[in-house]
Amino acid sequence: MKKKRRSLVEIKNLCLKIKGKLILNNISFCLEYNEIVGVVGESGSGKSLMAHILMGLQPKHSEIIAEKLNFLDSDLRNFSPKKWQKYRGRFQGMIFQEPQSSLNPTLKCGKQLIEVLSFHQKMSLNEKKERVINTLKEVKLLDTNRIINSYPHQLSGGQKQRVMIAMALLCNPKLLIADEPTTALDVTVQKEILLLLKILQKKYKMSIFFISHDLALIKKFADQVLVMHNGTIIESNNTKELFRKPKKAYTKGLISTRPKIDKRIERLPTLNDYMQDNFKIKKVLQKIRFSEQKKIYSQKPILEIKHVEKCYLTKSWLGKTKKHKALNNITFSLYPGEILGLVGESGCGKSTLAKTIVCLDIPDSGEIKWKGLKIDPKDKEQVAKLRKEVQFIFQDPHAALHPLKTVGNCIIEVLNLHYSNNKKKNHERTISLLNNVGLKEEFIHRYSHELSGGQRQRVIIARALAVDPKVLICDESVAALDISVQAQVLNLLNDLKNNLGLSYLFISHDLSVVKHMSDRVMIMREGEIIEIQEADQLYRNPKNNYTKKLIEAVL
Repeated sequence: MKKKRRSLVEIKNLCLKIKGKLILNNISFCLEYNEIVGVVGESGSGKSLMAHILMGLQPKHSEIIAEKLNFLDSDLRNFSPKKWQKYRGRFQGMIFQEPQSSLNPTLKCGKQLIEVLSFHQKMSLNEKKERVINTLKEVKLLDTNRIINSYPHQLSGGQKQRVMIAMALLCNPKLLIADEPTTALDVTVQKEILLLLKILQKKYKMSIFFISHDLALIKKFADQVLVMHNGTIIESNNTKELFRKPKKAYTKGLISTRPKIDKRIERLPTLNDYMQDNFKIKKVLQKIRFSEQKKIYSQKPILEIKHVEKCYLTKSWLGKTKKHKALNNITFSLYPGEILGLVGESGCGKSTLAKTIVCLDIPDSGEIKWKGLKIDPKDKEQVAKLRKEVQFIFQDPHAALHPLKTVGNCIIEVLNLHYSNNKKKNHERTISLLNNVGLKEEFIHRYSHELSGGQRQRVIIARALAVDPKVLICDESVAALDISVQAQVLNLLNDLKNNLGLSYLFISHDLSVVKHMSDRVMIMREGEIIEIQEADQLYRNPKNNYTKKLIEAVL
């Protein structure tokens, strides 16, 4: 009689305690060979912690209790640090949620990729270079010379994420752990990467543990789905059945809270809304929307960008210098009370444009006008005033928070500089700001490494709101948030816009989110604005073929 093959991963009654507090409770599941298991749940539900345990990267001073914790028929509870080093990279690959924090800022990307092969494979230097180049091409980084010779800060968020994916795939692992692997990617590249991962999974007979807050991705990608809430798996099923007939109200809420591209509603529903029997979704009346937009565009622009250009110099492997034009003749206006959406592929120049507006990157030519006055990027006083009025919500929340300062101190230092020197007043305002973005008072004493990715992003938003800005530049500001918290934050941003008369430049690769938020949408490609239209009109009747391609990738 043929012996039944064991699962690749077997976990039974896993509990994790940190400082005596139960974080994961009775986790049980199996991951089979050549299978993709998707994990969904709110920020802080324990998704990433479960992945870290599979890699032996659980927090220090934590206690693991499990009836079974097996990988490749080996008991992970008995692994020594030396054995973990052998397994990580070779048998297990991991794509982390925040690529900027996971890549070494002092080493070029090519060297970091070669390091992985040097540790796990016996190959000549030329063979390693060839493997690195081929893997980068597989994840659609075709400008391999530039990527290999770039430091992480010289790449866009999406490019860094794809470098991380390439790094995880270099040694063809048996298990690929993907923690929000497409968070920073635009929809077209997202689609390509998921298709690529599926092809590689079949080619190398690899299993994937896929964590995402995007249920649309999970539905397309996973074979099985685990739904997590408060450190527990509350529902699991094959993908088709779970989406067809979810059993738990929590799961039903997760499935229904994503913005719809074909409908415009007043407020995005949250999980709490779906728990209420009398909850109803209110549609936006076009007559009211047009009336509000008429008021917005009858005013003078608050921010004007005219013919802005920005170039960078890059070096090839042969030492030759090349000029890369990141921004080419960018012209647009932002009006008081307007939300202007900005969409484009990874590396098209969205984040460069955002940094140029607040003079973090000095433009080579063109004009930046604030309330009708031209800003001189070299005038420190002018730039300081501009940065107080125009606050930036950064794409990578981990890199934007000081690792040695508590959440409270990160916000209070901004208040001390721009708001007040009164300790009691600043403390109360910090608590209020945290409450506004869905965080309790207890978070004031936590450090950034003690927060989930979504919680860190909410702290960044609270800090940006601390000085009562007139404009918020939101660079993928909800990309790291799960669907329900994303809905809360987007509703909050809309409330703040209405109550305070704020304006937003809203940058995102998620077209459904951009459409829900925006009055107008700009489409950017290869450093140029190729189309700008009223949001609903753009989705109904895109003029540019590239815009049509972006919209089709969502439908």
